[in-house]
Amino acid sequence: MAKDALLAAFDFGTTGVRALIIDLEGKTLGSGSCEVSIQPTTSGLAEQSIEDFWNALLVAWKSTLAQAGIDTSDIAAIGFSHQRCTFAFADDHGQPLSPLIVWMDRRGLPYLDKVHQLVDRMDYYRLIGLPVYYISSLSKILWFADHMPELVRQSRVWPISSFIMTRMGVADPPMDHATASFIGLMDGIRREWSSEMTATLGLNTSMLPSLVPPGTVMGRLTNRQAADELNLPVGLPLVIGGGDQQCAALGSGMIKLGDSIINLGTATALMTAVDKPVRDPNGIIPCVSHAAPGQWEMEAHTQASGIILQKYRDEFGWAENALARSVDGDVYDLLTMQAARSAPGANGLIFLPMLNGSTAPLDEPDGTGVLIGLKTSNARADVIRAVLEGICYENRWILEAMSQSGASIEQIYITGGASKSSFWNQLHSDILGKNVMQIKTSNAALVGAAICAGLGVGLFHSVEDGVERYRKLGPVHSPDQNLAAQYNRSYGLFLSAYQTLLKAGIFFDLRASMGA
Repeated sequence: MAKDALLAAFDFGTTGVRALIIDLEGKTLGSGSCEVSIQPTTSGLAEQSIEDFWNALLVAWKSTLAQAGIDTSDIAAIGFSHQRCTFAFADDHGQPLSPLIVWMDRRGLPYLDKVHQLVDRMDYYRLIGLPVYYISSLSKILWFADHMPELVRQSRVWPISSFIMTRMGVADPPMDHATASFIGLMDGIRREWSSEMTATLGLNTSMLPSLVPPGTVMGRLTNRQAADELNLPVGLPLVIGGGDQQCAALGSGMIKLGDSIINLGTATALMTAVDKPVRDPNGIIPCVSHAAPGQWEMEAHTQASGIILQKYRDEFGWAENALARSVDGDVYDLLTMQAARSAPGANGLIFLPMLNGSTAPLDEPDGTGVLIGLKTSNARADVIRAVLEGICYENRWILEAMSQSGASIEQIYITGGASKSSFWNQLHSDILGKNVMQIKTSNAALVGAAICAGLGVGLFHSVEDGVERYRKLGPVHSPDQNLAAQYNRSYGLFLSAYQTLLKAGIFFDLRASMGA
């Protein structure tokens, strides 16, 4: 393969399709995107159209090609990434028999109790590596098995990428281990469908595709109509990557034992690479297959992070909003400048950021946001700093739970929109007591899918080779040891406050008082 070969990647996310063309040195030549909406349905349901994703792909890819200005014969392979837990039923010819059932769809909630009645909660977690929760595909599959049993008996469960690949000419595509981890029926240690679990739940493994590692060539672009629509050469290899979060972890370079990532956005995704399946003693934090072939990763998610600062900006940040508009500045930079005027520990304020409850390290949907310690001496800057510190404390709590489960937490990378704030990155380092390195790789899920594509066709001789070429590193933030005692005290108060309120039933009572 020519050393100047190019790689392409497609990512089918919840809100749309993104595409990328990248060279072997990590230079992005073109990128594009197109939104896809969630179809209006009755309350609690979330569905999307596979046809909408194909049409959005054509738009995103056209924009990508126009930007890149390349000869498409130079593209060596395409890698695929997609939203996890989302699936549709396919017939024997790869035609969809249902809309895409999106991960946020809540129709399966009543079936969580059914799983608990049939399988011990911890036995399920130890085998699968997931807790029993509605986000995974399982509860929705059980809903269909109950309401449309004939459909389930005669079809297979496919993620978005399988339908797209079939349209491009791949017959009967298998499913990669990373994606299969979130179906909720794969033995997370052996990486094979659990016939015992499917039988216990009244399902059949015949509805599940064969399994392969990420980075597997699934087939080639042989459908001439699709090739013409995409302006791509017939015969182009199509390579599976995996779920978008796992591909993003790969694209960010989280592949070595001890590597961890804080993806700081609207909420926060925290992930750490492990060399074998580990299990949370509480049965809450998932441990699943990585998009890096042969590896695993632990991950957990907060339910609110950057959105809290956004809410503060909208409700209380009138001064910063006005100033940002007048000087064409960034309102978040102005807010963190305010926070920097407060002392570490926010002058005695403790903020609990569980505005949408929590799912890790404790599963507590009734959790709420709490600000403790207000005094007449507190200033506005203290409140802003307390919000930022509280989000960091929650991230520390989750990472410590992973560590107590057996994961090694050594090098921490930080990425996501909020990681552009040097102040917040340093705050993470000081509160975590570890070096924190910014990842500047953009479109990390696409980059991870492109690495899988390069592995699949032999352009990279190892995962490490692909990461070395594609990952873009920013500055390293080292902890100020002089602040360790202060932050350890404040972190202890954070934990004590949360646990005291939880045990006293205050969260539940607050929700009940609002009629929630």
